[in-house]
Amino acid sequence: MTLRVAWLVYGSLEQVSGGYIYDRLVVEQLRALGDTVSVISLTPGQTSLPDLRAGELDAIVGDELCFRELLPLFKGAAAGVRRVLLVHHLTAWEHPPGPERDAVLALERAVIAAADECVATSHVTADRLYAEGIARKVRVAEPGADRMPRPDTGGQEPSSALIRLLFVGNILRRKRVLELCETFGSMTCASAELVLVGAELEPEYAEEVRAAVAQAGVGHRVRFLGSLPAERVAEQLAHADALVLPSILEGYGMVLSEALWASVPVIAARVGAAAQLVAQTGAGLLYEPDDPFALGATLSAFVNDGALRARLRRSAWDAAESLPRWSETAVALRASLAR
Repeated sequence: MTLRVAWLVYGSLEQVSGGYIYDRLVVEQLRALGDTVSVISLTPGQTSLPDLRAGELDAIVGDELCFRELLPLFKGAAAGVRRVLLVHHLTAWEHPPGPERDAVLALERAVIAAADECVATSHVTADRLYAEGIARKVRVAEPGADRMPRPDTGGQEPSSALIRLLFVGNILRRKRVLELCETFGSMTCASAELVLVGAELEPEYAEEVRAAVAQAGVGHRVRFLGSLPAERVAEQLAHADALVLPSILEGYGMVLSEALWASVPVIAARVGAAAQLVAQTGAGLLYEPDDPFALGATLSAFVNDGALRARLRRSAWDAAESLPRWSETAVALRASLAR
């Protein structure tokens, strides 16, 4: 049977971030399966909420980012309408311990309690929800890796004269781009360059990042490309020696599996799905995010060891067959909607 689904997000589904890309691609896949999916845009703090009448819907999917608005919508849903909460990560996890975090977490717990089921985008997120006693039952629908085509040069050494380290993600404090740039600026090896792809959503933080690059005197080897469409991201991956993701918090870290799909090794903090992907594929290097020297040591090991780079590149090329596809993601999530 086909399903009638309301999919609730903040703002436009076309926004460029891992969470919105996930939502958008799953919506596309559900529609390809024949389901009717209506995307409903909410605004933070919105008081006049949409009327989601039971006779017109089989399920409501709410992106957890909208937890404040989802609570009354879930509670007011008619009997028979399936209420599914999609959790990339909890907003409370972005806050340091204290009253503000506690208040946000209390609201998020209430939304989880009002949902019929939670769907997490990674096993790491699901395990944390269980470990902290926040949710009792969580389905996992990991993101696909096949959003972009595999490059013809996959598995081959890039032709650039410099070893190219690539960061893909919005320039946010929790992504630790400043620490990445400071570490890159302190490396004695001059044979590497750093390419940053992502929107500067926190302007003051972006200025700190640019200032650190200038102070280190490596501006000629650091490029800020801003937000790019998928085809341009694919071009950057095709020329990268490694994808670097230094984030302190990731629900999954979609760009990691997309890099492996493009045959690019990954260097990542041991958060999100990074440990799982590296253990599964052998195509990357991990470091402990709380060790202030670990990122520098890991980058230096990669840049200075050609044999290591070649081994990781071959492993990345071999990894594609084991990575999930977006069609599989949609089927996993749809199972929560059809109950």
